[in-house]
Amino acid sequence: MRIFLGLLGIILVLTAVVDVTWTTLRLTGGGWLTSRVTNLLWRLAVRFTPSHRALAAVGFGIVLFTVALWILMIWAGWTLIFETSPRAVLDAATGRPADVWERIFFAGSTIITIGNNQLRPGNTAWGILSTIAAANGFSLVSLVITYLLPIVTAEIERRRLAVYITALGRTPQEILIQAWNGSSFGRLEDHLVALTLPMTELAQGHLAYPVLHCFHSAQREAAIAPSLAVLDEALTLFASVPPTHRPDKASLYPLRQAIAEFLSTLSQAHLEPERRQPPSPSLERLREAGIPIAASEGEIETVLDTLADRRRLLLGLVEQEGWSWEDVTRSTTDLKERFES
Repeated sequence: MRIFLGLLGIILVLTAVVDVTWTTLRLTGGGWLTSRVTNLLWRLAVRFTPSHRALAAVGFGIVLFTVALWILMIWAGWTLIFETSPRAVLDAATGRPADVWERIFFAGSTIITIGNNQLRPGNTAWGILSTIAAANGFSLVSLVITYLLPIVTAEIERRRLAVYITALGRTPQEILIQAWNGSSFGRLEDHLVALTLPMTELAQGHLAYPVLHCFHSAQREAAIAPSLAVLDEALTLFASVPPTHRPDKASLYPLRQAIAEFLSTLSQAHLEPERRQPPSPSLERLREAGIPIAASEGEIETVLDTLADRRRLLLGLVEQEGWSWEDVTRSTTDLKERFES
């Protein structure tokens, strides 16, 4: 029975070590355990959490739970390893074999490397294992700290990017309307170029830190999912504008590809496309603003059909982060009217 407990402990320790190492150092996605636990908990949170403010707190709690799970697995694993022999851990004063609770205390104090004067390893071999446990605990804590700090930085960058996009327009139509000066889209090209690099960095950030999607902004203006959908739909709307009035391809294409890379990165990790496409973007407000529309409704639908997979991924991103497509299409004017009514 004790041998079985020892083997189980070794499995727990190795599983935690591999998962932590894979998640924190490989930078190409989370470990098997981390990915599945965080994705499951996040989906449950989105389904049952009543508000965005509560979801933001729950998302942060999921990240902390992941760290706590690693520590608990290491702690439980070493406790089981020290249960392999009755004399693996002894009372320092009397030489009496430690009971279960004392072994739990000994394993915890060892991996946290605080030490204790009440218990000691039973012999040299167990002393060596205690040193290995201490090294294991120290390396785990170091990896966790160096992993969490960049995640906070990456989340700040995500919110900064979302706010930047929202400043250009709250809906796809608003981005075009606010940039239109009567004859062209002015300096919108400069903004599209400026957005390309942070969009690329966003994709790499989600690849390196797979728990990043658990961080949730309670404010729509700082939420990356609806903001990204707004930006990509705005780029799609340029297909309805005559080529002579569109922004230069050199500003559109790289940003379009950066967004595609971001969606591809998420789809490899946790993002699943919705079965339906989001509603077609309306061209009516563009016409009212005096923006020339060269394409017919049928031509626009053809363009949207070629982008069906991409738009289903966008809808999946929006809904799997706790938002709705209405948050993408609801304009500032709509919000004011809704508030005043």
